[in-house]
Amino acid sequence: MSSWFPSWFTFPTFDVSIFPNLQRKFFSFVLKRFLGHLLKPGQLDVEQIDSAIGSGNITINDLELDCTVSLPP
Repeated sequence: MSSWFPSWFTFPTFDVSIFPNLQRKFFSFVLKRFLGHLLKPGQLDVEQIDSAIGSGNITINDLELDCTVSLPP
């Protein structure tokens, strides 16, 4: 079966483990955006997050929940 692109062309591949600091910053931003209201101030810093997108693992250390948050009914 023939393909529409030449046989010498290959799609670039990216190793996502090249950018671990960028991954941690991204996850820090996303988690703060969606879960930040449930945590005490100053949580979800880049140093607390260990991520490996390629293997599907995200580890967050030393989180403190804000017990005074009231959730909607």
